[in-house]
Amino acid sequence: MTTLTTARRAISVLALIVVLGPVARLAADLPRAIAAQDGSPVVAEAGADALVADPSGDQTLRLAGPVDGPYSLDPALARELATVTLVRQVFRGLTRLDKELRPVPELARRIEIAPDGMVYTFDLRPGAVFHDGSPIEAGDVAVSLARALDPETAGGDAALLGGPTYLSDIVGAAEVIADRTDALEGVTVLDPLRLQVRLLAPRSTFLMKLAGVPAAVVDPAEVASGGDWWRAPNGSGPFAVVEWIEAERLVLSGAPGYVRGAPALTRVEIVLGAGASLPFNLYQGGAVDLADIPPGALDRALDPDGGTPGTITQTPTFSVYYAAFRTDAAPMDDPHIRRAVQLGFSRPRLAEVAFNGHFAAASGLVPPGMLGRDWPVEVPFDLAAARSEIAASRYGTAEAVPPIRIYTPGDGAVESVAKALADDLGLRVELLAVEGGPFFDDLARRAFPAYAFLWVADYPDPESVLGTLFGGDSADNYVDYRNPAFDALLAEAATEIDPARRADHYAAANRVLVDDAVVLPLYHEVAYTAVRADVRGLVVTPLGILGLESVWLER
Repeated sequence: MTTLTTARRAISVLALIVVLGPVARLAADLPRAIAAQDGSPVVAEAGADALVADPSGDQTLRLAGPVDGPYSLDPALARELATVTLVRQVFRGLTRLDKELRPVPELARRIEIAPDGMVYTFDLRPGAVFHDGSPIEAGDVAVSLARALDPETAGGDAALLGGPTYLSDIVGAAEVIADRTDALEGVTVLDPLRLQVRLLAPRSTFLMKLAGVPAAVVDPAEVASGGDWWRAPNGSGPFAVVEWIEAERLVLSGAPGYVRGAPALTRVEIVLGAGASLPFNLYQGGAVDLADIPPGALDRALDPDGGTPGTITQTPTFSVYYAAFRTDAAPMDDPHIRRAVQLGFSRPRLAEVAFNGHFAAASGLVPPGMLGRDWPVEVPFDLAAARSEIAASRYGTAEAVPPIRIYTPGDGAVESVAKALADDLGLRVELLAVEGGPFFDDLARRAFPAYAFLWVADYPDPESVLGTLFGGDSADNYVDYRNPAFDALLAEAATEIDPARRADHYAAANRVLVDDAVVLPLYHEVAYTAVRADVRGLVVTPLGILGLESVWLER
């Protein structure tokens, strides 16, 4: 993990009051934050963690946002990464991920986990308010969690919701998703500042997932008013929307009532649409204060004599660019063709040639560094073996294999795959670009026989990659992959109390997925972020920039 200059940033460590008990080990990496081992319930309590900065001059941060969208700032509908980043500034939930990516209390003041790991009790912070100053209460949380699972939130289409990925562990979630009820049985309001959440089974990642955008708290009264309430929402996070001109700009202001203290930034100006299409050019021209550096500009930007202003941070991300294939659509329903594609493309060559070594070649799906370890799954580059697989297929020859159609969100990252498979094996690969929101809508509806895109984990656990993308019951299993052995390994990992054994389950699941040849992992992205010298306190994590509330400017 890489952070920018933090010498003058003082964020006090959460005063986590720990009552030791075995359930802490069921909370994955949470044990390091609220660990326990003496048989008592686990309790975490947020202490004084106000943000302290030393700003000077105009506190307006300028950013480049998405070219397409955001189409909505409703947390329940946010799925695409750039939109999620924006929504996270406006809305927050019971927990957040700290700079070490540990789940810690946010709108909650105190979290108690029952000894069986199936009941969580949350005490809210008495000072937590929406942007209009009205208090955030337990009933607001209950409504927010339920609507994130309710198909009616997405016009009747549950596939367009992010909530099922994050909240399906809660008792009654399946009934809400199936539109049989709009009340989430497992959430009980105990009093205005206290609620209880019951899970179907112990889940080591539950508090991580509660930090996700779909679990953020919205104002139920505002939502009930209907219309496009999310264009100027009464949010629960560190920044409020003050202006939104579609495809032009989004302007945020610091929320004085934010639960951890008013941000130092008074204004965040985000350019949208066509004007945001070349963010690094905007950065070099002085129009924005930070920007990701695209692969094609990395060599020049990293050159000490290249003249790039400010600082460049390098952060390996919990991400993977991959292609995935349905096993019920020709020609990839033939396992021999899937294996031929796997064997017939060199991932190290892609990383070296296309990205000049700046990104890491992928073998399996899990990004290196998750749970503090690497996850190698060796798949050799073997053209002779690939040709043998084609010969063993029902097609017999490459010429007889129908075109492999792969849908993408308009990027060109798989062009080298298509060219190599054509040149080396004679296989035809057709790339079909579906840009912007329609790609993600059709992806959610399982409309593609194969797709390729960059997935950035939602939380720092292999479950967020393996389970989310390929778990048998996952809402984001876009190719409807089913393998009982794979699902059994994920289920064992979800409740395993020993971290090493838990990681072993994930490693085995990673191997099963690759052996089934339903994925072609290509590379793990490394984020290179250019930041102006007067920007202070920015934290870039392997999950990206989670919040701007820690940032200030010295001008």
